[in-house]
Amino acid sequence: MSALSVEFEDVFAGRPDPLESGAADLVTAADAIERATESLRALVDGQESLSTDVIAETASQVARSLSRARRRYRSTGQALQSFAVALRPIQRDAQAALASAEYYEGKTYTLPGEIRRREGDLLRADAVEAPQWQIDQIEDDLGRLRQAQGNAQSELADARQALQSAREKIWAIADTAISAIETAIEDGRDSAWDNWNQFWEQAAGWIGEWAASVLKGILEFIGQVLAVLVAIVIVILLIVLVAIVLAVIVAAIGWVALAVIAALLVGALLLTFLIRDGLRSPKGPIIDKSKDFPQIKRPSDADSANSDDQYTSEDYGDLFEEIGRQDGRGGEEMTVIRVIAITDADGAVIGYRVQLPSTQNWSPFNTDGALNDLSADAMLALFPGLETQYEKAVWDALERAGVFENDAPILLTGWSLGGMMAGEISTDPRISGRVESIVTAGSAIDKHASEIDPSVRVTQVNNILDPVHHLELVGYDGEDERGSNWQVYSPFDWRIHNADMYGELADDLVPAVRPGDEVFFADDVEGTYEQVYEMGYTRG
Repeated sequence: MSALSVEFEDVFAGRPDPLESGAADLVTAADAIERATESLRALVDGQESLSTDVIAETASQVARSLSRARRRYRSTGQALQSFAVALRPIQRDAQAALASAEYYEGKTYTLPGEIRRREGDLLRADAVEAPQWQIDQIEDDLGRLRQAQGNAQSELADARQALQSAREKIWAIADTAISAIETAIEDGRDSAWDNWNQFWEQAAGWIGEWAASVLKGILEFIGQVLAVLVAIVIVILLIVLVAIVLAVIVAAIGWVALAVIAALLVGALLLTFLIRDGLRSPKGPIIDKSKDFPQIKRPSDADSANSDDQYTSEDYGDLFEEIGRQDGRGGEEMTVIRVIAITDADGAVIGYRVQLPSTQNWSPFNTDGALNDLSADAMLALFPGLETQYEKAVWDALERAGVFENDAPILLTGWSLGGMMAGEISTDPRISGRVESIVTAGSAIDKHASEIDPSVRVTQVNNILDPVHHLELVGYDGEDERGSNWQVYSPFDWRIHNADMYGELADDLVPAVRPGDEVFFADDVEGTYEQVYEMGYTRG
């Protein structure tokens, strides 16, 4: 680390991405408190008896307290979000200024020596009465070097000024955020109201422990019931819409004709999928970044921690978010597969983490885009024994990453379709004896339960509202029961099916990796690094 980096390290101390995510959680908490407040007021709305008047007054006091907490949560979250958004471009510009400053600072150290050497050359040339052209050349060199020295000093001064300006801008936006947060909390600094569970412990003191416990449970239950009701209403509306469309079509052509047309369309589509995936191989790797990635540690230990390419996970939450970024890099055009070799200090591989992307291309007519498309979804659900182009690409990536050159253990992971593919290949004889862990989110993998070795650690995070993990379809039967080594978490989230959502849920539910999985994350075993192999494929 250079002296300049140390001098201005405070400019780069903040991490806007995690800060913005945490601030968003505060705003989400404020929304949840608002819903709870409305539910609480609704409990006694319209009641007129003497006993309910007392309850209404108590509930009103509770609601007002919750409302204050909501304002503090929302204002604090919004202040931090604004700070994170403003911090990101400041740090980006400061990073460029630091690189410039370090470059020109180096020049200010080397140029004086070069000038002295050429001055010595000029003295010697004069002493031996060298030809004039040689003296002129030395003098021209001296002129350029002195000009370069002046430029370097000027550029260094400008870069230092830019870094100081960045520091002052950060102070300014920090002061703004602090002022907003202080304003938000000045009307009540008692933290008991700011925590849902602490609040109900406080409430128990003046409405009775039993009543507080019951009321808290009622409100939490109401929140879940409301979410389920909304989901049901949406489904009903969709069913009604489909029914109306079908009624119009049936009135025009009749049920038999509709059934025949539907069967022909579905059959033609499945036949197309079967031919495309069963008879052809993928193109690739179109990209192969295997040689571009250095051995890296965790984000906190790497200078390039905020870069997607250099980002490395330390737990399951990080893992799902990293795969989400992996999805984004491939998009509809390309399937990006990552194989991470965990190596020890001597470079020996002690474990592999295989990260498989989710569905990104939803076109049924996709012929040259990403392999992780609607066709792969249908084939994996309806014909699990078929080796799709997506699966062929996975085996190619494993081979290119050197997985078959040793017997190191394997962790397979993915969310949605990626998790389904992880379950599919986990039972293949080529690697089944080496698979020690499977980590999925929102993925239907129970159909493989009877085939997966009971010793394999299976970790699933499945949002209650997410329908995808229920789509087992062909291959699932009564023998597919989860073993004792399966850990399944079923949280509740409105976002239904989202990589970042699953990352946040995993952080809350499984903050530390399961015993035995440490080997698949750099630095969980001391002195280990991650060697990343990233390859991209398209349909052939």
